[in-house]
Amino acid sequence: METGILDLLVNGSPMAAFAIFLIYLYKQQQARMDALVDRFQSQQEKIRKEYKDDVAELRGRYDGVIEKQNDERSRIKDSIEQRLTTVHQNLQSIHSTCQGISISQEVTKDELQSIAQNVEAGLTAIKDMQEQAKMREIAKQALKGS
Repeated sequence: METGILDLLVNGSPMAAFAIFLIYLYKQQQARMDALVDRFQSQQEKIRKEYKDDVAELRGRYDGVIEKQNDERSRIKDSIEQRLTTVHQNLQSIHSTCQGISISQEVTKDELQSIAQNVEAGLTAIKDMQEQAKMREIAKQALKGS
């Protein structure tokens, strides 16, 4: 085939030479385009791989941040639960103390009433004794004057 092309080039018309030049140019251009497409596809594959790696890295960082947020939320929740438990225990202690104070005040009221009754009884007894002492004085004076 190459001999046929060479013979056509030497013995053929200038149009034949131009046609062969165009075929040669087409083949060269096609080879360049194939090489360009191959480079483009390899670059595209490289970019896809980098993109996947970036996405995986970003996803890993995102998962790390989410995990930290969940851990912090869980820690805060546990802290709040512990504080609420402590507050609840303190409130129960205060409630029982208040009940004790209320009961002791009731006992104190009863004791105060009892003491007040005893004091009144004592005062009544003293008044009675004073009246008896006055009566004796009056009786002594009446005996002396008679």
